[in-house]
Amino acid sequence: MNDIELIYEKVKDSHNLCLTNTSALNEGFVWDVPIIYGESQQGRFWLYADEDVPNPHGIGFVFSVEYKGYEEQTEEGLERVAKCHTHWHPQTIEQAVEDINNFMTGRRIFKK
Repeated sequence: MNDIELIYEKVKDSHNLCLTNTSALNEGFVWDVPIIYGESQQGRFWLYADEDVPNPHGIGFVFSVEYKGYEEQTEEGLERVAKCHTHWHPQTIEQAVEDINNFMTGRRIFKK
């Protein structure tokens, strides 16, 4: 079992997630690796091993996020905030599990 599968096993019963590979997602990835994909009220995420780490063994992941756009009331009126993308690098399996849990429950929220 690889690291992504280990992470998936830890979170699959708590959230509606998909364990697949990057080529099956057809999201523009240029290499084929195992990936966890999930959607929450704030957007969607992809978690995979960093391509620069040939044998991660619990280190070097990429947590890529696309936050949904939203409307925000300002003094000038209603302002539309476009969806945005970001990513970070959990360094351990435990950090990756925590990031998935935080994202799926809304505890980790992007602030502009």
